[in-house]
Amino acid sequence: MIWTRLWQRARPYRREIAAISALSLLSSLASLALPWLAGNFLAGVLGSARPELGSTLVLLVATLILLGALNIAVAILSEAASGRILAGVRREAYAHLQSMPIAFHDHSRGGDLLALMTFEVANLSRFLAATLASVPAMLMTAAGACLLLVLIDPAIGVVLPVLVAGFFILFRLFGRRLRSAARQLREAEADLIMRAERDLDMLSAIKAFATEDAFRADYDRAVERTRVLGLAQARLAALPGPIMALAAALAAVGILYLGEGQAGGGGRAPGEIFTFLLYAALLTRPIGSLGDAYGAFQIASGTLARLESVLAQPVEPGYGEKGRVGPARGAIRFEQVHFAYPDRPAIFTGLDLAIAPGEIIALTGENGIGKSTLVRLLLRFYELDGGRITLDGTDIATLNVKDLRRQFGYVPQHPLLFDGTIAENIAFGAPAAPEAIARAVRLAQAEAFIAALPHGLDTRIGDKGLRLSGGQRQRIALARALLRDPPVYILDEATSMYDLDSEAAFVEACIGALENRTVIIISHRPASLALAHRVLDAAALQAAGG
Repeated sequence: MIWTRLWQRARPYRREIAAISALSLLSSLASLALPWLAGNFLAGVLGSARPELGSTLVLLVATLILLGALNIAVAILSEAASGRILAGVRREAYAHLQSMPIAFHDHSRGGDLLALMTFEVANLSRFLAATLASVPAMLMTAAGACLLLVLIDPAIGVVLPVLVAGFFILFRLFGRRLRSAARQLREAEADLIMRAERDLDMLSAIKAFATEDAFRADYDRAVERTRVLGLAQARLAALPGPIMALAAALAAVGILYLGEGQAGGGGRAPGEIFTFLLYAALLTRPIGSLGDAYGAFQIASGTLARLESVLAQPVEPGYGEKGRVGPARGAIRFEQVHFAYPDRPAIFTGLDLAIAPGEIIALTGENGIGKSTLVRLLLRFYELDGGRITLDGTDIATLNVKDLRRQFGYVPQHPLLFDGTIAENIAFGAPAAPEAIARAVRLAQAEAFIAALPHGLDTRIGDKGLRLSGGQRQRIALARALLRDPPVYILDEATSMYDLDSEAAFVEACIGALENRTVIIISHRPASLALAHRVLDAAALQAAGG
């Protein structure tokens, strides 16, 4: 079953894998020819009745050159195919993670997803491109070497079934333990990534509270646990191949020794003995490689299971081709809306709210009462437990979710910025004319601080905008929303870090920009509240709904 799923995962790259397999099979044939050629050459050197010594030498050298060329070609093609598979899997996983609901990401560990997207899928791609593609060649080399050894000495045919049974038992024994070790190592590595990401995000707090030693010790323990588990997995993965190769070699040498002893030491010519030993040595390579492949298979199967588990998660409702929507008028209604976060008390139980097109409303109230949740439901970050929300009279649950979100200019409570230039953060992946960016900057009251920077709009702001102050980050996020010029604005504490003069200037500048736009403001600041046609208390809305 798992082999079938691995082949299905590799199917889009079947041409590359077929080419690797074909070259590997040719390499296997060349490897099988070498002991016979070498035995013939030795017989000629020792003066046996084989006059074709020169031609045998030429064939031996040519086979060695061919074998080297084939191995180089296999290595290059395997690396290229591995890169293609890795890129394809990463694109598929990234696109699916983007399409999944916010609720999924809220309940997933970021370290697990990062581990899967980085080194885990890299290991899977190498297995598909290199190991899986070379398995037929390994089997052919092992089978060919066994057959030729039996032709030279039929006694080895008695031992082969015992060896195969022993190898099967060894596979099963190490397979179970290796799967468990690989799972523990993956969890430890995901935890390590999560800790590193968390600690870097909290570095200023760690320094402010002088807790570097405690966090460093905690991270060191996680590193040590990962090291120990990695060593345990490496030991388990390293054992089957050498053990099986050694067993095959000892069996062949033992049979040769016993056979020669029974014949009084003169049963075979030196060239034949040399050929037999070379085939015995050759047999150890594919047997050992199959053992290594089995270990890699156990690790890859675990990665595949986790990848399939993520890809099997449903995408956001409405992420596909549902009802399309053009520019909205901005009429919004919450009708008997019920919602609760998982394992938490209900936030809304029958909420009703109507917002007219072009109306500016402000929501106030204590933290945690549901103000931000209300706009997240409007953006369909979460699905309702009951009731419905309409935009211009259409239930938003029937709309294409990307089209729906294009109707909003959203400024979250905590600005979400990335390590790029100010202009790139304002444009946010959508091409924009410099004049439009300049207008958005002016309206967001960001002109003065940007002009004071050495590179202006081309200044890089660092990861999450850490090179800017909190107020500057808010201005960039606000300019981003203003640039889109959508029918509906959602400003969630968008000016909480503005000084009073800047906020007043923003309000004055935005009176014209927000005209004929529906605006939902979440704020406690008087200047922002002055923009609103209505100021609503979120607690009163909850009470009315309940």
